[in-house]
Amino acid sequence: MHRPASRPALSGLRASALGFAAALCLAAAPADAQQRANLLWLEPGKVDLATLIGLPPAMNSPEQKREFDEVLQIALARTPEREKAAIADQYQTLARFLEGAGIPFAGNEHREVRLLYREAQIELGIVLLGVRRLTNRQRPFTVWNKVRVKPCPGGRPEGTSFPAGHAATAALYAELLGTAAPELAGKLEERVKDYGESRLVCGFHYRSDLAAGDKAGRAVAKALLADRAFRARFDETRAETRLALGVK
Repeated sequence: MHRPASRPALSGLRASALGFAAALCLAAAPADAQQRANLLWLEPGKVDLATLIGLPPAMNSPEQKREFDEVLQIALARTPEREKAAIADQYQTLARFLEGAGIPFAGNEHREVRLLYREAQIELGIVLLGVRRLTNRQRPFTVWNKVRVKPCPGGRPEGTSFPAGHAATAALYAELLGTAAPELAGKLEERVKDYGESRLVCGFHYRSDLAAGDKAGRAVAKALLADRAFRARFDETRAETRLALGVK
């Protein structure tokens, strides 16, 4: 596969990456994402998510019922304040992820950092599309089981519930940012949990969706860091990333 050799050569990729990433942030997988087969960095099949995360519990299994009951109880117990935070967490962006962790992010001042993490998110999204075609798990708020889970107001995600894209994205961010700024690792990991919990609060995912998404995000992050071309870009922007995060 052709590898970008210089910054000028990357401009076309970045331009297309930005357009695709904007669509990727929608709750449902967009048509252009489904049609796109080319990865920016990883070789096809480099990350075998199907083997890594397996399949979700069967629809009428005891495990599925337990997971549904857990989401129902979490949704019923949510406070207005927690619901507000969970609604804000529907934005699947680096800025929102860091905001919820209380970590300042001067993204507007550091274009290279924004582009690098956007490209990594695109890479993850393309890999996720491949495994999502293998599953068709109903989201909790669409399941009738004596009592319905009431979803958070606003946009409702479509498509399969498994694996959770938000959990995957949060894990991806935590792995990459934690490598660039190890001193923030604790805060980042706490935010991964909180970001995923928001999806339970809103009735959008089950616990096993989050676990599978977490595995997927970390696997893609580690594969990217092991890729020579991506690692070169990552190392080039490490100092700028730290600056954007307010760490010296």
